[in-house]
Amino acid sequence: MVALSTLLAPKLVAQSGSGSTSGGPTSGTSTSISGSTSGGPTSGSCTVSGQQVSLHIPDETVPPGGVVQMKFMVTEPTPITSGGPRFASFSGATVLGIHLFNPTGDVNGVAMVNGSQVSIAYVTSSGTQGSDYPIMAVAFQMPASASVGTKSQFNLDPSSTWTLGLLGTASMKPITPATITVGGSISITNVVPGGGPLPVGTVVSIHGIGFQAGTQVQLSQFAASSIVVVSPQEIQLVLAAPTDMTGKKIQVVNPDGSQDTYFSYLRGVPLGQSNRPLLASAVPIFSSLTHSQAVFAASSFASASQFSGVAVQNPNLEPAAVTFTLFSSSDVALGSSTVVIPGGYRMMRESSEVAQGVTPPLGSYLTVSADHSIQVFGFLGDETLGTVLPVTTLSSQP
Repeated sequence: MVALSTLLAPKLVAQSGSGSTSGGPTSGTSTSISGSTSGGPTSGSCTVSGQQVSLHIPDETVPPGGVVQMKFMVTEPTPITSGGPRFASFSGATVLGIHLFNPTGDVNGVAMVNGSQVSIAYVTSSGTQGSDYPIMAVAFQMPASASVGTKSQFNLDPSSTWTLGLLGTASMKPITPATITVGGSISITNVVPGGGPLPVGTVVSIHGIGFQAGTQVQLSQFAASSIVVVSPQEIQLVLAAPTDMTGKKIQVVNPDGSQDTYFSYLRGVPLGQSNRPLLASAVPIFSSLTHSQAVFAASSFASASQFSGVAVQNPNLEPAAVTFTLFSSSDVALGSSTVVIPGGYRMMRESSEVAQGVTPPLGSYLTVSADHSIQVFGFLGDETLGTVLPVTTLSSQP
């Protein structure tokens, strides 16, 4: 084992400058921003040192009791290295899931959900998706009592920020909100298993409402050997080849013309709960990259309100035995535990909770190893500021 003092310090998502500390990175130096109508009524742009980021949020239609997936699109590849988008749920809706996408899958984040307010902090080593795929998707549950014809609006908070590598921080000018209309007859509510590498022959269930015998299913960048409408709430497909379902585009269309489009991801089931109150409001957002081993700094803090921790998700169909070990700066094991995480489950814990209650001393580090490759990232929490920020690994192995 390599001593922590010889490893690189983790890269934090937090940015310097003024702005809110209630969620993602605080905003930095102001930049020149101009509005744009090239992406339709829900698009906007920001200009940083001659570079332009253009976002588009399409309008959506969802039946009462359905799930609407709001999609954040970019119209051209952009070197986003971290982000702090913020938004509020629209009237009556609750957040069911949040996911971040990029071409390599190397993006980790944390969403702080406080009532209707959502603040996200994320970090990535590569750029964004193109215009056909979102950089982020948020699933909202529409109340079953919603009246057909009702329209709600969804928008980004103007304090949202993105960092463009050496180009600096870009602040988003408020844009015309997307419109969510209650109507139509069909909605995808989830895909199970929705992410991770799956072998040929795996049965994938599309959950939703309003499926019919005549419902057409369109798949993008993957194939199914069979597709069967099981019930108005489920469609089953059998994978024709090994497939990583993360980010796969699925469209369903009913004979009446109603349709819904959903980008798949693993919406992990929480395994237990942390003793840290702040983590009850934190939703981990995992990279699609997996690791059999990873090392994180288990920082010590002067304030009891600050802490480090680790988030783990098992994207496999079978359970994964995950071992956590806390080491001192001189490579002495201080505490260890092993947790069996079922397939499709996730956990988020303070470092001491997976190290037999040992509080990390100065210079300590936490290792994570598993018998099946898992999704994992570290984080720093601050109860006073109400923030949980993802950090990169000190080292890792596939």
